[in-house]
Amino acid sequence: MFLTNKTRLKIKDIVKRISLDEPVALEERIYVEKYAKHNSTIWTWLKKANSLRRYGKQKSDGINGLIQNLGLDGLETENHFDPKNDDLADWFSGSPDWVRRS
Repeated sequence: MFLTNKTRLKIKDIVKRISLDEPVALEERIYVEKYAKHNSTIWTWLKKANSLRRYGKQKSDGINGLIQNLGLDGLETENHFDPKNDDLADWFSGSPDWVRRS
């Protein structure tokens, strides 16, 4: 999906406000999610923004920082990988296609 510069900047502004936990109108949220469904970059921006809003900036040298930088779910303790009970491929099932193929 091709984005104009104006659209990209509008999306970046909305995503930034989400990450800072600032007010975002429902129409704006729907607008971003519409593009996120078809564009992996926007999907990642949105996932990171939601993570920053919920958990704050994580240290980049730890596993939580890696999870946040990749835009993955898993910062909650119950979502952490447990090698005794979890299959690694299943654990990454909520990630974007490019991560699952790696």
